[in-house]
Amino acid sequence: MYTDIKTILEHANKNHYAVLAASAFNMELARGLIGGADQMDAPLIILVGQAQMTKHARPEIFVPMVKTLAEETRVPVAMILDHGRDWEKITWAYRMGFSSIMIDASAYGFEENVARTKKVVELCHPQGLAVEGELGHVGQAATLDGCDTALYTKPEEAVRFVAETGVDSLAIACGTAHGNYPKGFVPTLNFDVIRQVKAATGMPLALHGGSGSGDDNIRKAVEAGINKVNIATEIFNSCRDHAKICLEKNPDLDYMSLMMEVEAACQEAVKHFISLTGSAGRGKDFAPKYSFCHGISKIDTGVGE
Repeated sequence: MYTDIKTILEHANKNHYAVLAASAFNMELARGLIGGADQMDAPLIILVGQAQMTKHARPEIFVPMVKTLAEETRVPVAMILDHGRDWEKITWAYRMGFSSIMIDASAYGFEENVARTKKVVELCHPQGLAVEGELGHVGQAATLDGCDTALYTKPEEAVRFVAETGVDSLAIACGTAHGNYPKGFVPTLNFDVIRQVKAATGMPLALHGGSGSGDDNIRKAVEAGINKVNIATEIFNSCRDHAKICLEKNPDLDYMSLMMEVEAACQEAVKHFISLTGSAGRGKDFAPKYSFCHGISKIDTGVGE
């Protein structure tokens, strides 16, 4: 079932669990993600980064494929432009059928962030697209940006931001960062920031930069109030490493078989992260917003039987 992040995350927020949001930019990753979610009966959010969409996963091709795969499972699947920064790219994703948009204006000051985010909300909401904003700033793991507490989300600002923009979910900064951390480094998350922002806003909250954060940190973040856990690098690395092992065992492995192996590796990685979020088995709680028969049954023609 193809849906939006608002539908998925409102349920997660109400029932105190999180949903895996994982990146895909080709068929094998999309099939692996949705296949893993289907096996775990869990809602899923597919992320497509602005750069991924521009360089490889053109939405004219990728969105119809994801929609087709999503309609082959009863678990809800949303597709969101991740870290949309350029208005041109945001409107491209909007026109091509993304169900949700993340606008990342966190590099700007508060007022400019609000203005840019509100503009995207005003574009998307009339057409039923959900919007995620970011307050605080989630930087790069390689430079240990997550250790900079000055970038963390402030609860009092979060209240204003949500009220002034109308976003459906909020990405916060609390100690994680994007990409690969230096070898052996595990970030320290500030769970009080999560709890305080949750208490202040009541909003579905997103944890970006979940890769490399450690299973225990992810579980504790969910307990503190996170409803969306973004994972990209760790799943990509699992797929890459599995492909290397397959080729080491059989250097002449044909390309299609290799891609099928990558898809299987993606599925296993997805199932692991779903198990950390508390979303396994929650797919049964969702039903399509509309069905043809349901719509017909509501029509009153005024003509007697």
